[in-house]
Amino acid sequence: MQKEQPPSSLIVEDIPVIAAERSEGISGSSASSSSMRPQFGDDMWSDTVNHRSKKDKRKRLIMTYAGVGIVSFLLFLYLSFPFNVVKEVVVSKTNEILIQQQLPIRVSVGDFNLKFPVGISLEDIQLTNVNEPLATVKIGRASFSFHVLPLLIGQLEGDLRLTQSGGSLDVSIGSSIAGLVKLTRSPSALLPSGSMRATFVNFEVRPFIDNALAFVRSGNSPMLQTIQPFLRTEVSGQISGSAHFDLPEIGESLDRATADLDFKINQAYFEMRDETLAIPRQEFSEARIKLKLIKKSIEIPTDTRLLANDIGINLSGRMNVSDNFLINDVKLKLGLTLKGKIEENFKTLLPIILGCDLSKMVGGKMDVELSGNFSALTCS
Repeated sequence: MQKEQPPSSLIVEDIPVIAAERSEGISGSSASSSSMRPQFGDDMWSDTVNHRSKKDKRKRLIMTYAGVGIVSFLLFLYLSFPFNVVKEVVVSKTNEILIQQQLPIRVSVGDFNLKFPVGISLEDIQLTNVNEPLATVKIGRASFSFHVLPLLIGQLEGDLRLTQSGGSLDVSIGSSIAGLVKLTRSPSALLPSGSMRATFVNFEVRPFIDNALAFVRSGNSPMLQTIQPFLRTEVSGQISGSAHFDLPEIGESLDRATADLDFKINQAYFEMRDETLAIPRQEFSEARIKLKLIKKSIEIPTDTRLLANDIGINLSGRMNVSDNFLINDVKLKLGLTLKGKIEENFKTLLPIILGCDLSKMVGGKMDVELSGNFSALTCS
């Protein structure tokens, strides 16, 4: 009689079946995970990339349309802008102000145009003195452009260019808007704060000097009567060089002001139109003006000299300037050479004007040191 096996016992023949079932389960799990991977991996990544690509294309399309719209608007504004009306209004208002100020200067402009991106361009500018129409300043072209980005931080910056036949003047200016507001509100302020850079290339100065002298001659001051013959002088030359200025805020000391000037004047000459002065026409073989301003001290190096036919001037030294732009504490070395008719007529007068003893002039030459201030110079 055989014994019955307990119900919980494990039959050996069942082991392969269980193993096979487990193997099938594992392989099935692997197959299902491998079949699910592309569904939740590669496909989703591809959809994300496509979505981003479409979004970038949409942004580029919007930016393209916006750019075309802005350019079209600017082009429409340029083509439809009433340049002539604006020019007439600006010129008329400028001349009205000159008349109210009793200044004998009148302004005329040929053409007026906008300059891309922000600026203006003027053609055929003339500044005429009504008392002496021959003393007219003619500028072929003047253009001025603003820098847009500095306006965001309260700075006004721009570039000015004047052109003549054969010459040009380029000026870069920079000033705070707050400083310009202070300038308009302060009656004692003379110059705006900020910086200025000017570059001259064969720039003809004669029309400007003629107009300035004509303006001075038109004054009614009795003091001008004694120097009227000197105001009828023809001065000409072409300036090449540069000038840099940095001025502090209005109300601050000039200790922070700096300046650097270096000019050469080519083809320079002057001629006295009043024959009673007996000064022949003087043509300069060398004319250079150089100076620096640092901490209220104007330094004049030995490079500064004017050499003409019958007169030679060598100047060096320093001068101090006060906060109200007055010159004081002068210490200059002056070398003066006179020849010909100028020596005959002025060898006595010039030493007296400079406060020097007549014995300082020997053989048409004088080398002296000047000190003090211009109202009371000491000559040694």
